[in-house]
Amino acid sequence: MAPSAMTLTEKIIARAAGRESVCPGEEVWANVDLAAMHDSSGPRRIAGTLDRLGGRLWDPQKIVLAIDHFAPAAGPRHAEIVKLTRDWARERALPHFFDSAGVMHNVLLEEALALPGMLIVGADSHTVTAGAAGALAVGVGATELATVLVTGQIWLRVPPTVLIRFGDALPPYLTARDMAMEVLRRLRADFAIYKAVEFDGPAVDALDLDERAVLANQAIEMGAKNGIVPPTGTVLAQLGAPARAAGRPLAGDEGASYEAVHRIMMAGNAPLVAVPPNVDNVVPAGTLGGVELDRVYIGSCAGGKAADLRAAARVLQGRKAQVPLQITPATARVVRETLRDGTLQALLEAGAILQAPGCGACAGLHSGLLGPKERCLSTVTRNFPGRMGDPSAEIYLASPLTAAASAVTGRITDPREFL
Repeated sequence: MAPSAMTLTEKIIARAAGRESVCPGEEVWANVDLAAMHDSSGPRRIAGTLDRLGGRLWDPQKIVLAIDHFAPAAGPRHAEIVKLTRDWARERALPHFFDSAGVMHNVLLEEALALPGMLIVGADSHTVTAGAAGALAVGVGATELATVLVTGQIWLRVPPTVLIRFGDALPPYLTARDMAMEVLRRLRADFAIYKAVEFDGPAVDALDLDERAVLANQAIEMGAKNGIVPPTGTVLAQLGAPARAAGRPLAGDEGASYEAVHRIMMAGNAPLVAVPPNVDNVVPAGTLGGVELDRVYIGSCAGGKAADLRAAARVLQGRKAQVPLQITPATARVVRETLRDGTLQALLEAGAILQAPGCGACAGLHSGLLGPKERCLSTVTRNFPGRMGDPSAEIYLASPLTAAASAVTGRITDPREFL
């Protein structure tokens, strides 16, 4: 009997499990192509478990470790964690060790370590970001990652796939963050629990890798097991020859079965904002014009990429921020690229405060934490109480265009006023 038509997520799992086909609900042992961790989820948490499992890494070439949460160290404890991480990586001569180079999720994409058809496992919920490259990327706990580091395998239940199809072109005042928030507005934050969310359609095809990363990243806020964007158009060229060379699946089969298909048109949409304390409490930015801000923060794996900084600069060029505007680039490469093309100069001339690349305040650890009752509009990933500092602070989530416009006025502002 011929194998059934499969979605892209199902095809990747079948390949990893050495099977002709798999179906939603099946449980399989799968071979992992890449395992990733950072200074918060890595050596400080897994070292003991690894020792009890024999301590031998299954394949150092397939392991990524990044220092991104605790750098630059904000105190002695942070410095201790950073040193522990560096020492652990050096003792094992890890070839893919990124020391303060930026957020792990973004580094995986920049360094072409995440490629189409791969099965990637990472000890962080936003590991799903690598789905932007057409990989199946899932987040796990530190203990489960320790077993992967020793065995190279993971147990998975095959998730059903939900297809989100964006059916028209994206207006210039909207970004992928608005697309993700529209999904959350319509379907809420729990519609995809233990499901794969696949994104396609004309609006998705037009996105570069930076913007596709937002859709994959925000799948975890929808409850998903993974988010995935089939590698189409210029993105396949962006990923280079290795993307095609390994013979891994690049697309689902014609006739594949989806649990649900949701069609969304963005052309008539307004820029959106997620109001605290929930990512799915989404309203048009223009309805919040009376909400005054204490500061604006542009950064994180979802909102600190080169595309985000360039979008903010479009609005801020020749204007001045009226509230403190903090910029935390996702990676060191983002800093170099936006320095070369003049983006950083435009942001700094607008009054922005440039911070070291990495997770920064998004992880609630350092570099721009919010104080009691402060109100911030931000491009970070989540807005629950305490995410960026004091639990009484308010975090509004938005695109970099909306963030930049709001910095100019000092209140939440629809960016169409400046475009």
